[in-house]
Amino acid sequence: MRLAFAYVFAYLPMSLKRVIARRVYKWDIHPTAYIGPSVMTVRHVSMGPGASIGGRNVITNVNELNMAKDASIGSGNMIKGWWDHPTDKLPDRNPSIYMAEHAQIASYHYIDLVDSLTLGRHAVIAGFRSTILTHTIDIMRDKYVAGSVELGDYAAAMSGCMLLAGTRIPSRSIVAAGSVVSTKFTQELTFYRGNPAEAVRSLPERIGYFNRDESSPTSSSREE
Repeated sequence: MRLAFAYVFAYLPMSLKRVIARRVYKWDIHPTAYIGPSVMTVRHVSMGPGASIGGRNVITNVNELNMAKDASIGSGNMIKGWWDHPTDKLPDRNPSIYMAEHAQIASYHYIDLVDSLTLGRHAVIAGFRSTILTHTIDIMRDKYVAGSVELGDYAAAMSGCMLLAGTRIPSRSIVAAGSVVSTKFTQELTFYRGNPAEAVRSLPERIGYFNRDESSPTSSSREE
């Protein structure tokens, strides 16, 4: 029943979505926020001024979707959370997304949201067809384990990347297209590349992407 209503909600005009979101779902949606025709089963949504979710997204079984001012999710993303894992009970996990101001998830990415995904200010999962995995199998113990994924402020993962459970991209760092991140990186202002990804070279602070301000354009998509 929940999923059926989510499909109906997806195709309502935004004016009606705001009413239902606030009064029925008890979501916190700013008057300037926008939700396109996307299927969502999320326990709580918070969207700040100018935050937007494009069309053709499937966002299911998520505890919280928290989007600060001008944060955006593009179109065609598959974001699949787990309220109850089908095989193992995984304690101390949080299937939620936290996006700081101007953070972006572009389009056509797959996000396995057993645990949380956090994007700092202006952080971006760019391009398309990246995969974020927040759970894996511990081979030694033969059991599933969960781990959050984090991108620091102004961090970017380019097209076709894979970010594994428990990993982090530091602030003002770039991961090259097609790379696999398998650990928590700590070195900022760094270009990472490879499978597994490793530090390739330092990056100068003057790079334009690292100096975006609050007026910088976003790549959000608005579709009625």
